[in-house]
Amino acid sequence: MDDQLAGPWLIAGGYTVALALLLLGGRFDGRRPTAAAVSYALCGILVSETSLYWLSAGSGSAVPGWLWFAFPLVIAALAAWRGYRQKTWIGRLDGSGEPSFGVLPVRGIAVTGASPESVNTAVEFGHNGHRLLGVEYRLGGSQGSDGFPELARTADLIDGTYALIQLRTPVVPSVVITPAIGAFEPERFTPLEDARITRNTIGAPKPDALLQRFETGTEFDRRFTVKTSDPEFAAALLTPDVRGLLAGDPWFRVREVAFHGGSLWAAESGTLTEEMMFADSRRLAILASTVDWEDADFRSAAKASDTSDAGWLGGRRGPLAGLRVPLNARREATGRQPLSSLSLVARTVVALALVLPGLALAVNSLTALTGLAPEARLTVTATLRAEAGTSNCTSCGNGNLVDGTYELDGETHEVKDLRWLSFGNFPERGDVVDISVTPLWGHPLIEGKDTGVILLLIGLAPVLAGVFLAKATYRPRPRRV
Repeated sequence: MDDQLAGPWLIAGGYTVALALLLLGGRFDGRRPTAAAVSYALCGILVSETSLYWLSAGSGSAVPGWLWFAFPLVIAALAAWRGYRQKTWIGRLDGSGEPSFGVLPVRGIAVTGASPESVNTAVEFGHNGHRLLGVEYRLGGSQGSDGFPELARTADLIDGTYALIQLRTPVVPSVVITPAIGAFEPERFTPLEDARITRNTIGAPKPDALLQRFETGTEFDRRFTVKTSDPEFAAALLTPDVRGLLAGDPWFRVREVAFHGGSLWAAESGTLTEEMMFADSRRLAILASTVDWEDADFRSAAKASDTSDAGWLGGRRGPLAGLRVPLNARREATGRQPLSSLSLVARTVVALALVLPGLALAVNSLTALTGLAPEARLTVTATLRAEAGTSNCTSCGNGNLVDGTYELDGETHEVKDLRWLSFGNFPERGDVVDISVTPLWGHPLIEGKDTGVILLLIGLAPVLAGVFLAKATYRPRPRRV
C-alpha cells in the first residue's frame, strides 16, 4: 500500500478497539470484576499507545497536508463565531443591569447580594411569567498559579468556566439535590454520564447555610443525595410528583439543583450561551410548576406558565431546531441525555469522519479483491526491508517499502514509499509485480489479495465505530430499569 496510507487507519482502528474494550468491560462490570479490570486496563494501554503513535507519526501520514492547516483554522473560526454570538445574544434580551434577585458565586459559596464584579457575565430578564437570571463565572484557579499564570489561565478558561441558571421563587429554606454517580444504571459502566455529573457538581456553588442530610425512605435516596437546612420543608418539597420528575427526566440526572432564599438554580460546566440559558431555565420552570408552593399566587403562576418546548423556547432554537428538538424528544423517551447543538454537530462530524474514509478504503479493497480495480505492472526501482538497516530507498521510515514505476492509460506513474503489506515474497530491485490501482480517494495500490483483506478489515473498523456512534446519537437504546 502506497505512502504509508495505513497510518490514519491504524489510529482509527486503535481507538475503535479501545472503545470495544471499554464496552466489553462495561458488560463484565459488576458480574466478573477480574475480566472487567483486564478490559479497562487494556483499553487504557491501547488509548495511550495509539495517542503516542498519532503524535509521533500522524503528521507524516498520507493525509493531505492542507488538512493539518485547515483543521485549526476551522476551530478558530468556530470559536470566533461562538464569541460573537456570546456578545450579541445578551444584548437582545431585556436585561435589567444588576441582578435584582438570586445568588452570585463567591469562592464556591452562593452569596445573596454579592457584587456582580465577582462573575464574568450576568443577565436578568422576564420570560413566560418567570424572572430568570443567568450567571457565568470561573472557579478562579489561575489567581494562585504564580509559576505558570498563562497555562493556568488557559486551563481555567477550558475547564473552570461554569454557568448558573436561576429562576426566582418565594423565599424558602435551603435544599440541595445532587444526583449520585452510577445510581441510575448500577449494573452498567456509564463513564460519560458519571463524568458529566462530576463536572457539573464540582463547580456548583453551595448555599451559605448549615445543611444536614435528609432521606425520604424511598428508592429516591439511592439516586439522589439531599441536604437541607429545614427537614420539614424538604419533606414537604419532595412529593411523589417531584421525586418522579427528578428521577425520570434525564436532565436532572446530571445536574445539581438547589432551592435557597428566593431562587431555584442549577449549575452547568461551560460558558453561558443563549441555548443553555433557555433550555436549562425551562427545566427549572417545569420543576417549579411541580412543587406545591405555600405561596398561592406563585403556585398558580408557575402552573400556568407555558413550559412546552415550543412555548418556552419560541424562536430561540437555532438553525438545527428542526433536527435537534424531535431527536432530543426521542432520546429523553429512552432515558438518554438531550444534546445541545454543538454536541449534535460534533457527534455527527465525528461519525462522518469515521464512516466516509473507512467506507472509501473498504470499497477500494473490495474493487481489488473482486477484480474491478484497474491492474498494472509495477517495476521496482528501490526497496527497504524492515529488518535491514541500509537501503537506497528515498524514505527513512520503518517498514518494508518499495519505490517503482507503472503505466496506466498510457501514462507513466512514479511510486514512492509503497508500504508492502503482502505476506508473499518481498520484491527485489528490478522485479515486476502485479498491482491494483483502486478508484476512490486515496487510491491505494494493492499488491495482493491478502493486502486487500487487511485493508478491508482496517476500513471496516472505523465504519463500524461511526455507525455505532450514529446509532447511539440518533437511535439510542432504551435505558435499562
